[in-house]
Amino acid sequence: MFRTLQLEVRKKTDCVVQSIEQKGDTISIKVDGHKVFWGKLVYHTFIVEFDPLSQKGQCECYKFESAGILCCHTLAVWSYYRVDTIPSCYVIPRLSKNVIHKHTYIKSGHDVARNDESDNLFRHLCSEFYNVSQEFVSCDEEAVILRAALCDAKSKLTDYRASMCSTTVAATQNTMPI
Repeated sequence: MFRTLQLEVRKKTDCVVQSIEQKGDTISIKVDGHKVFWGKLVYHTFIVEFDPLSQKGQCECYKFESAGILCCHTLAVWSYYRVDTIPSCYVIPRLSKNVIHKHTYIKSGHDVARNDESDNLFRHLCSEFYNVSQEFVSCDEEAVILRAALCDAKSKLTDYRASMCSTTVAATQNTMPI
């Protein structure tokens, strides 16, 4: 997604703000974009509705609404109006580099930095759970007992984590200078 947005930022240089028309609180802006298609320059005009107070923009290409990526036309309008910070409504949490992913079975090239010990522990626990659940899934009563045990274990672990967090906070508060 970063590379796709990076491409839109590059394409922004091919966009030119042509005309501006005030429509109530919003401004309707015509943006001409050009690209080379089969060796010829092809021009397209898009209209971006821009609200200068909230700094929100909506382009008629609907790239953000359909793909979750800001289009070069909106970026060109923001550049024209010197908007230097992207409004938070355009930052999709699942696409952020700060998103916390849970363990998955699918490895990728981005997993190099992942703690191997944590990964091994995760896979071992999954294997154990798989073996236990496979053994007791055929009987409804046993499956109910297993599910209750899992809920109980999750509750105990949640309580343990909360107590560890409160202990850490209390220890930090005791060591802070006044």
